[in-house]
Amino acid sequence: MKRHSVKSIYPCTLLAAFALCLLIAGIRGCAISREQQHAPVTSPDIAVFSDGEVLVMSLNEYLIGVVGGEMPASFPLEALKAQAVAARTYAVRRMACYGGKGCGKDGADICTDSSCCQAYTAPEELRANWGDNARRYMDKLTEAVYSTEGEVILYNDSPIEALYHSSAGGRTEDAQNVFSSALPYLVGVESPGEEGSKYHGEKQYTPREFAAAVNKKWPKAKLDRKKLSSQVEILSRYDSGQVETLRLNKITVSGKEMRKLLNLNSANFTIDISDTVLIRTVGYGHGVGLSQYGARAMALGGADYREILTHYYTGVEIDKMDQPPCSMAAQ
Repeated sequence: MKRHSVKSIYPCTLLAAFALCLLIAGIRGCAISREQQHAPVTSPDIAVFSDGEVLVMSLNEYLIGVVGGEMPASFPLEALKAQAVAARTYAVRRMACYGGKGCGKDGADICTDSSCCQAYTAPEELRANWGDNARRYMDKLTEAVYSTEGEVILYNDSPIEALYHSSAGGRTEDAQNVFSSALPYLVGVESPGEEGSKYHGEKQYTPREFAAAVNKKWPKAKLDRKKLSSQVEILSRYDSGQVETLRLNKITVSGKEMRKLLNLNSANFTIDISDTVLIRTVGYGHGVGLSQYGARAMALGGADYREILTHYYTGVEIDKMDQPPCSMAAQ
């Protein structure tokens, strides 16, 4: 048997060890490079006005509560991701660190009143609401926020006014038809498959109740409860189906004014007058921007969150937001 001396084996061992070290270093270097390339933007702090006090929390923490408060956690993950990016964009546009003006409540960036800003539900309350599904749903919300971390919706390199609503009734509405201000990325688009919670609604009044409510708000209308069938008429609708104008005897009002007066689910409504006044609505919310139930339908059909967002917001891009130019401590 041929013998090898220790001297002949030792250099080979060193060479093999050196090659192994180079391989490990190369693999580690590639991994570090990938981590650096995809490193998320550090989540800045946001000042949130809630229940009479200002709370400071990380933007990620806040967004988990917003997505949970604004969209059912049972929705597909891609719909929840779309909601997370829209909610992040909405918040960033208002944050003082990004040049926003806040919501005007005790100097906070944003509040938890959905009629003013975005709904927010604290994690402990979400878990209590979810019961046995608490862990699974919290994992979904966390993934929706962190897998899209730092991503915002941009138009001309600036965060958009990322408005959203529950369901549009088949087609979303142009911003100027609801808020009197046109925005190029908030224009009506088709929104099929929205049927779900509160998609159809109705309210019923006696002729006396209806006439009294209208005459109190608009005394010049002079509605007569016995002549409503000839005094109440929808005059025009937008392409979305929302009522543009309606006649109330001697005056003309907008559909959105009527919606506000009677607290209707949407401005897409019909009025049937007989022994009662029956108002039926389609859709839920103002109808501008992202439809949450439309996002659900798109996700169930295989669309990802980027496809959902670029469908409902026209001509936009999805990109990482910049690092905040200031910190909460500096404010």
